[in-house]
Amino acid sequence: MTPPQTLLFAANSPGEIAGWLRPLVREARRRWPATRLVVILLPCTFASGSEGRVALDLVGVDEVLPASRFLRLLAWEGDRFRGATLVHLGGDLMYSALLSWRWGLRAWSYLWGRWWWDRAFRGYFVKDPAGLTWLTRRRISAAKAHLVGDLVADAVQASLEESPPTPPPSGRRLSFLPGSRGHEVENLAPFFLEVAEGLAQGRPDLEFQMLLSPFLERELAEQALQAPPHPQVGGRQGRLQGDMLVSPSGVGVRIVREGNLSALAKSTLALTIPGTKTAEAACLGVPHLMLLPLNRPELLPFVGLLGLLDWLPGGNRLKGRILLTMKKNVGFLAQPNLLAGEAVVRELVDVLTPARVVDEAARLLEDPQELARQASCLRSLYQPSLGTARRIFDRLEGPA
Repeated sequence: MTPPQTLLFAANSPGEIAGWLRPLVREARRRWPATRLVVILLPCTFASGSEGRVALDLVGVDEVLPASRFLRLLAWEGDRFRGATLVHLGGDLMYSALLSWRWGLRAWSYLWGRWWWDRAFRGYFVKDPAGLTWLTRRRISAAKAHLVGDLVADAVQASLEESPPTPPPSGRRLSFLPGSRGHEVENLAPFFLEVAEGLAQGRPDLEFQMLLSPFLERELAEQALQAPPHPQVGGRQGRLQGDMLVSPSGVGVRIVREGNLSALAKSTLALTIPGTKTAEAACLGVPHLMLLPLNRPELLPFVGLLGLLDWLPGGNRLKGRILLTMKKNVGFLAQPNLLAGEAVVRELVDVLTPARVVDEAARLLEDPQELARQASCLRSLYQPSLGTARRIFDRLEGPA
């Protein structure tokens, strides 16, 4: 296949930009140096608002089109992309399907498929055999599905090549990963600070760091880090002193704004919310405890009809009450657990207190055999996924 003049990527949420787009852009630049790379941001419940800035910062991206331009892109602006190749990474498949039909694109989708949009796509890329089963159950032909692996493994490897792991700590290091949205950090920074206070007692060798997402604007991040604890969430209000967030009792948590994966790589344990962060920690072999606090369930983004309640007056509170009733039937949320089909790492999905998280984290910290088991299992899960971007481009370069 002759390299296309333009390669389009449709995406929007932070996980797609950081975990999936980066390795694809890197491979595209290696194989097709003359191809123009364009990122189309789609409307998305999980968007942070900073995807455009972060996507444009990726080396090799030539243009980023915001979600606000989608209708113009569909109506007339997309004519300049007629016949281009498109890889859908996230957002509603409807948007990519409409663009594909409107402008005759060679469209592919990573992970997602629905039979009613199937004619718009040449094929689908999946992480694992469970992904193949998921597609075929949704009336997608198995002949159109291609097992390639998890792009996060390539993203982590690329990040470590650009920024090698930091020197190991003198003792043990615990990392907090509070999320990529302002309200997540505003609620979880005080919560995690109280967790740090609890774990610091009797553990002088334990140091703490909090990894901030590049999707979070610096000024907003500083405000969120020093926010008072919400009554429904709890915690301790901290104050920033240089690169340290300090609790009222003097416990310090180092704030990491760049080279997050390098800093995470030497962690003894990580506390993280769901999302791509769990897969990144797994690729690094870092044991972790996944937390989904349901203390303020109305703030949780959700897809489908339930997510549409956010657009109605008072609808987010109704959504929150419904989510609380669903907590026992939610299934696995941590990506390594989904990949393994079993609980490799512990998940806490509940109304949480800092004290409960301290107990759970302390139990892991005092069990080196369990930490070693997790680390070994996590690495083995994601090792086969190295080379996923290469396998995707091998397929894109196949017969038209």
